Amino acid sequence: MDRPLDAVLKEAARGQPQAWRQLTEAYTGRVWAMIYRQCRDAELAEEITQDTFVRIVDKLSDYAERGQFESWLFRIALNRLRDEMRRRKRQATPVDWHQTPPEALGYNPDQDGPAQHLQQAERHEQLRQAFDRLPEADRVVLGLRFNGDLSFQQIADTLEQPLGTVLARSHRALKKLKGMLEEHEND
Repeated sequence: MDRPLDAVLKEAARGQPQAWRQLTEAYTGRVWAMIYRQCRDAELAEEITQDTFVRIVDKLSDYAERGQFESWLFRIALNRLRDEMRRRKRQATPVDWHQTPPEALGYNPDQDGPAQHLQQAERHEQLRQAFDRLPEADRVVLGLRFNGDLSFQQIADTLEQPLGTVLARSHRALKKLKGMLEEHEND
């Protein structure tokens, strides 16, 4: 954003379309990526992302910026995802957890050949499988860090956990991932 976040938030709370456009352009991709990383369903990630911004429309007038907007935004998105996943479990609706759009693999058909794409896809699949074996709390921390691009302090604020807990969980989760990937390479 080319303007201070506080000013954009105030204008958005007053219903200024340009401010809303700036907010959505700045945060939609990060919210979608973090949600997608958690659920592996592109349509659900899109739905949750849109719903998150709809909820912000309703709540922004009561929000006071104190440097925690991103934490607040991602907390709303995570809570919305959890609610949706609980609802789906009650309805026993199957979800295709392995559906991955090519762009999520980093494939660019104009630059990458089939061999590169296959190699990238295999590495991505190994990482995805290892990531999926992590406990949910670890997946959330890593998703917020790498897909949401949040600082550790923002993650702590989002999850309402002490900073030390978030740092330790991230370190342990990355160590587990590394171990799982090395184990896969040795097989």
